[in-house]
Amino acid sequence: MLTLFKKSIKFPIIYFAVSIVWQLVVYREVSWVDSIGICLLTFLILFFYHWTNVPYNWKKGHNE
Repeated sequence: MLTLFKKSIKFPIIYFAVSIVWQLVVYREVSWVDSIGICLLTFLILFFYHWTNVPYNWKKGHNE
């Protein structure tokens, strides 16, 4: 589960940092709610995507 978190958090953090710097340079003010919202939504989408790619062990706990 920790590897899913690590895979999913990289892009949103980079986007957040670049977005904040861009807004400060271009507009001289930062729209924090928009930046945090987009970062959180991106994280959730990527986390779900990586979670769905993990195969489930159907015979887990069954002794044959």
